[in-house]
Amino acid sequence: MKKVFFALAVVAMFSFVACNGNAAAEDTTATEPAIEEVAPEAVEEATEAVEGMAEEAAAETEAVVAE
Repeated sequence: MKKVFFALAVVAMFSFVACNGNAAAEDTTATEPAIEEVAPEAVEEATEAVEGMAEEAAAETEAVVAE
């Protein structure tokens, strides 16, 4: 009988944890936009970096194909 009550107590604890102790729900709606505007300089730098990596990858691919 003790095992049954212990099992029920464990199940009850898990249910309270899952329900967050029946706490009041919080409003999670965003009031401000989540995405902020990026500076144009940062966009230009990132574009140049990506173009440089693409050129390096193309050069490596040409070298491998030439072998």
